[in-house]
Amino acid sequence: MAGNSEKIEITWHGHSCFTITYNGYSIVTDPYTGVPGYPPLSLKADEVFCSHGHGDHSYTPAVDTSGAKKALPFKVTETECFHDDKHGALRGKCVIRIFEAGGLRVAHLADLGEMPDKETIEKLSGLDCALIPVGGYYTIDGSTAYEVMERINPTVTVPMHYRFGKYGYSEISGPDDFLAQVNDRPVIKTESTFEIGGNDRCVIVPAFEGMTNEF
Repeated sequence: MAGNSEKIEITWHGHSCFTITYNGYSIVTDPYTGVPGYPPLSLKADEVFCSHGHGDHSYTPAVDTSGAKKALPFKVTETECFHDDKHGALRGKCVIRIFEAGGLRVAHLADLGEMPDKETIEKLSGLDCALIPVGGYYTIDGSTAYEVMERINPTVTVPMHYRFGKYGYSEISGPDDFLAQVNDRPVIKTESTFEIGGNDRCVIVPAFEGMTNEF
């Protein structure tokens, strides 16, 4: 937990796409196109980051950055990970990014496909927020995601890259397998936008915009 009153605002736009905002500066990570069920994205931000080149993580035309004039307030740390459990032989590599501002650290774990190595675990330790894929098939599944959470022990964990209702790829699972294993911290369901900073240790499950998040 950060020892100050700084806040980072995070909005989940479905799949693995988030807007992360600090002091009025916003970044979008992993904008998508063609993900079943989701309407087309139309977002504004100061900067866009993509964890890899697949269309469900790199559709930058969905983000208007035409008004961006401010200096990036985030320190961005990058580390590679594999997109599958075959050391990248199936789907290559992704980039995990840690966004740090105001003494707060938020990590987007991309399409992580296997348990990270010891060096990566160390880099991810002590996060204020970890955005972790849980749906399996293209990424780690719920059980592995829970193990990742336990090893890096972030203050806030947010599941992503899962299917619910008509939203998401049919071959991936919902968040239930992950959430069923969480018994050492509360699971908090929120609206699509929530704040990081001063939180107690928990799992936050944001709703898709305008919807409830009952699974």
